Amino acid sequence: MRYKTHIVSSLTLGVGLSIIFNYPFHFAYVIGISFGSLLPDIDEPKSYIGRRSFGIAKYVNDKYGHRGITHSLFAWVFISLIYVIYPSPLSLGISLGYLFHLLGDLFSIRSIPFLAPFSTHYFKLPFTYRTGSITEDILLYIFIFLLLYFVFILGELHIYLIQSTVESIVSFIRILIELFHFLLD
Repeated sequence: MRYKTHIVSSLTLGVGLSIIFNYPFHFAYVIGISFGSLLPDIDEPKSYIGRRSFGIAKYVNDKYGHRGITHSLFAWVFISLIYVIYPSPLSLGISLGYLFHLLGDLFSIRSIPFLAPFSTHYFKLPFTYRTGSITEDILLYIFIFLLLYFVFILGELHIYLIQSTVESIVSFIRILIELFHFLLD
């Protein structure tokens, strides 16, 4: 999947979970899902996140290759420990976004080594798509429609998202003011 399809599909699945489990659709949750949905591609220097990784993607790619260990349940469990240690909407979003990325790539023709480093077997599913194909474009548009439907109509989550965004901005401004006062004293 291309980065935009990863982000939109992951946000759609995250919204669905938010509605099903009545979990607040918080600004930090959205940021976490978006970041987590890109994170497995840190193993590809030409990926969206790889081009912005200050050389980390090249190192990971040289050591493990693309769609290696970063595209496995092992890596997802490791990333999910962040949520276990620091539970927050952001860390939950990162964990879920990472998992949703893996699910998206599992359905691609190339697939992923779900059990790496314990097995290098790439699981093949009967329904697949080719990255960058018209099928992926159709999936992107379906996910965009579902995302908008879930956020604005079904769950009316946009209200909470706006409220949590304003709260986050106000908190950030308060921190800046306190820092400014601290530096002046």
